[in-house]
Amino acid sequence: MVARLFRLRVALAGGLFRGSVVRAARVALLLVLCLGVAAVSPFAISWFTEPGGIRNVLDVTIGAVVLALALLVPLFDSRRNLVPRQFGQFPAKSGSVALSMLVTTIVSWPFLVMLVWLVALWFARPEWHAAGWIGPVALVLAALLAIVAVRFGSGLSQLAIGDRYAGGLRLTGGILCIAVLPLLVFVVAESLRSDTNQVLVDAAGVLGWTPFGAPFAAIGDAIAGDDSTATLRLGVLAGTIIVLAIAWFGIAAKSLTSIERPRDILSARRGLGWFERFPAKPAPVIAARQLTYWQRDPRYRIALIALPIAPIAVVAAFLIAGADVALAAALPLPIFMLLLGWSQHNDIAMDSTAIWEHVASGIRGWADRAGRLAPALMFGVPVAVIGSSLTVTFMGDWRVLPAVIGMNVGVLLIATGVASVFSALMPYPATRPGDSPFVQPQWSGSGSGTSQTVSMVVALVLSVAPVWISAAAIADPSFMGNIFALLFGVGFGLIVLLAGVAIGGRIFDKQGPEILAVTQIFD
Repeated sequence: MVARLFRLRVALAGGLFRGSVVRAARVALLLVLCLGVAAVSPFAISWFTEPGGIRNVLDVTIGAVVLALALLVPLFDSRRNLVPRQFGQFPAKSGSVALSMLVTTIVSWPFLVMLVWLVALWFARPEWHAAGWIGPVALVLAALLAIVAVRFGSGLSQLAIGDRYAGGLRLTGGILCIAVLPLLVFVVAESLRSDTNQVLVDAAGVLGWTPFGAPFAAIGDAIAGDDSTATLRLGVLAGTIIVLAIAWFGIAAKSLTSIERPRDILSARRGLGWFERFPAKPAPVIAARQLTYWQRDPRYRIALIALPIAPIAVVAAFLIAGADVALAAALPLPIFMLLLGWSQHNDIAMDSTAIWEHVASGIRGWADRAGRLAPALMFGVPVAVIGSSLTVTFMGDWRVLPAVIGMNVGVLLIATGVASVFSALMPYPATRPGDSPFVQPQWSGSGSGTSQTVSMVVALVLSVAPVWISAAAIADPSFMGNIFALLFGVGFGLIVLLAGVAIGGRIFDKQGPEILAVTQIFD
């Protein structure tokens, strides 16, 4: 089985060059570029840094990122990876298939780039030779971790997600990539502006105890003479490899004994816009419809254009009053996040007559609540993370980036969670489709002012906690304080969001007919 799969791997590697001459030249140029970067980057760091100190910190940080990508990339995009289910017709046991796929992973271009990088590291770091046996063992374990991580990530993605949800998973991965960009800017900016590089040192200290940074931190410990700590780090790395390998064999066995639910080949999958990218489940379908609304409905476009006006006005007022520039820079984004999430407090009324489908078909309330949050979260989270990098740029201290991200994301999640409750609890008639977005129907019931005021007050009160914690971390910019502010802001926001979806869903289930009556008063 190994020999057969080895020949298949070689054929797949060579298949990249098949086709036109232009395509083959483009692929060859890309591979040469990747191999060149992998070979030169370790020497480039050596040219600009001295042994020990910042060089060790960079090796741990960069090494951890590279090994983490070996797990995350195939987890979010496994289209180009072989999966055990493809070998279901072969007369081989699941263990043989899993072992063969694991061993032959080395016959791939990505692993060749990884191998070139590890070899270049060994030759670019002559001081590593003083680590004795720990140096080669650490690099070998790093390569093994990359192999097992690739197989585990791609296998888990194919088994748990499958082709039906692969598009949404890739979209999530793309959003996360955009969200990570400010963090990379933060690391680069901090390394350029600081003489002590304390943030990088603290980050490397944390990453050194993860499986991804452990091999490179272990080499540094061995050079310093701390063999016990180095051995402990290698134990963490080896244990992770064993756990991922066992999980991979289990994934392979499950994949070979189960089949994915087939798609309906007669259903149309082209020309449906957002509906092509979401599975045919209640919450995802509602999310796709809401995204379509945001894209085409002028009522939503006007709201998105109007949302930035309030933060700009607040900042202008603070600057005119003589407030500090750093304070003025920190205000616009959380205000925008609050308004973006709060703007969903009457989203259910925007459906007009379409809401009857939810009530008549018996869609669960939580599915309606969760699906409606997709546009605000998919748009708001990247804006919160990217905008936070611009905020700290004006504030002049990149050390507070985690706290600023935690504050902005937390406020967004809290506001959307509160809006999920009030959208079902206190709906009021909204502008009908096709009417001017500036026209608001008059209604003698529980007015729009009450719903807007109460929902805004609740969102503001719940937002005090993450804003307070983040403000304390910004005032005293320590690494652990900022990390705690980030985790608290996101965690507290998620709790409020999930609670809002659950409570709003229960209200929707109980008051479905009343909600339908409110939305159709003028139809």
